[in-house]
Amino acid sequence: MDFTALRYFSETADSRSIRAASERLHVSPSAISRQIAKIEHELKVPVFDRRTDGMVLTPAGEFLKSKVEGLVREFTRVRSHIAALHDLQAGTVDVYCFQTAIESLVSPVLHDFYKKHPNVLFNVTTSSTDQTVEALISGVAEVGLIVNPPVRETIITSEVFRDAMMAVVALDHPLAKRRTLTLEELAEIPFVLTEQSFGLRQQIDRVFDRHAFHPRMSCITNSLSLVKAVVGLGQQCTLLPRYAVENEVAAGILGAIPVEEFATSPLVFCVCVRAGRSLSPAAKVFVNAIIDFCQRLR
Repeated sequence: MDFTALRYFSETADSRSIRAASERLHVSPSAISRQIAKIEHELKVPVFDRRTDGMVLTPAGEFLKSKVEGLVREFTRVRSHIAALHDLQAGTVDVYCFQTAIESLVSPVLHDFYKKHPNVLFNVTTSSTDQTVEALISGVAEVGLIVNPPVRETIITSEVFRDAMMAVVALDHPLAKRRTLTLEELAEIPFVLTEQSFGLRQQIDRVFDRHAFHPRMSCITNSLSLVKAVVGLGQQCTLLPRYAVENEVAAGILGAIPVEEFATSPLVFCVCVRAGRSLSPAAKVFVNAIIDFCQRLR
């Protein structure tokens, strides 16, 4: 069974049509049919049900597709490794990261990276901690940026910097001029927080549990932009790292106040990769650029 046959099979499974697959692959439908027949001959089972509404995977086909997807990703990475061996003239890097990293970390690093290596393609996905860990383990992501990553034998973490959690409010909020706050003082303030799959939220909940604090919730979301927008317009409060609101604080949009109960619970920002997997040359340069940027910034 060769790679071409598997690629034709995978494209047909995605499009559910040999004709559609042939158009995307720029080969004849008969060539695809021959390769699918070759796979079925070697496996001695059908991988598709040929129906009037399209090509539908059989149970054997579903299993094969799950394995082929990983194989195709690995082949793409191998090709990127080889293409990038000569002065990073090409390559692809798949990155999963937390939302607060986009503006402060990833954007400036990618800007500088592009000036030096314009032919490297980055696929960047914002995700929760749980999603990033799963993407690294499954091989979908090559590099993950995670806040307080969970301990996993399959994941290697490198700390890049630490930050403190702050109470964030609008500038006209009654608490905006305070130098420090306690959770007790925030008990009656409605909170806007990220959902529980986020590393930031998990850290917040650990501190809440430790101090038996039960916040008055106003909104839970997976959008950091919504968190900051809602807080900036009303009397709600949120908890975010200092660096995540540096731009808004400098622009006079939000205020950030240290919270005493979070002083001993730092946020640890890490670059994570899967154990046992060698990074592509482009990914190595990206990881080093992130670490260097954070060291200079912090």
